[in-house]
Amino acid sequence: MLFKDFLTEWLENKRNSVRRQTFTNYVTICNSHIIPELGTLSIQQLNPFTLQKFVNSLCEKGFATSYIKKVIDVLNGSLEKAKKLDMIARNPMELVEKPRISKQEMKVWDVNEVEKFLATAQEERLYVAFLLAITTGMRQGEILGLRWKDLDFENCSLSISQTLSHDGKELQTEAKTKSSIRAIHLPTETLLALRKHRSLIIQEKLQAGDKYVDHDLVVCTSVGTPVIPRNLTRTWKRLIEQAGVAPIRFHDLRHTHATLLLKQGIHIKVVADRLGHTDTRMTLDTYSHIQPSMQVEAANAISQALFKKQA
Repeated sequence: MLFKDFLTEWLENKRNSVRRQTFTNYVTICNSHIIPELGTLSIQQLNPFTLQKFVNSLCEKGFATSYIKKVIDVLNGSLEKAKKLDMIARNPMELVEKPRISKQEMKVWDVNEVEKFLATAQEERLYVAFLLAITTGMRQGEILGLRWKDLDFENCSLSISQTLSHDGKELQTEAKTKSSIRAIHLPTETLLALRKHRSLIIQEKLQAGDKYVDHDLVVCTSVGTPVIPRNLTRTWKRLIEQAGVAPIRFHDLRHTHATLLLKQGIHIKVVADRLGHTDTRMTLDTYSHIQPSMQVEAANAISQALFKKQA
């Protein structure tokens, strides 16, 4: 059996067992890289040497190591399935050397930069999207999929149970992980901004009349439809330039939120819960860069606790 034919069957079986966006990514990887290079070989011809040569070629073409890892994951997953079906005795990907993924330096804003940006963006229609990212650590898809019914003004919190896909075409109720479905307590300033924004949405709904498509979205267009992520990014970049702050990705607002909390001495478990991390190990690994400064603060704290009277 040719590998391209096997991949077609494997993908068809994956269609209903993974998230739509994940499936789309699998199809893109197979059609763009795996099938053109390896598709005409039989499964039995896929030996470690051939696969290693393929992985090396991806590195030489300059693809990011994180993307190459996704290609490797597809290869490994499909060949592992072939092994379970007794089509091959061993998964040849087990013997392939994977490229080391270099950890990119995290870019975050300090308090002054956050204040400067928010002051610039305050009159922008999509202001609440940026404010939510900074004050809750929500992912972009979670913010763009947030509904008014997910907000609890009385208890000052919101719940996350819906996201918008990366391409902006689908509102998804399935979460990235089990821990992604969570409740987040909101600061008073964010609640006030949301109340003000809701008044704007009500006015737009009345003006649009029958043209308004009501998805109950907090962040939406003037006619109620979801905001396309690339349009949010376009506004984001424009506001960064206007504010004169260091350029960072929208996703880095999530990192900024976590970093600010940790520097304020908030317990790592609370930070992990707000971010929707499965466990604190992921949080500790992601934000290990701020541990040296926290070590200094810890030393000062123990000094105050033990030797304050002597001083």
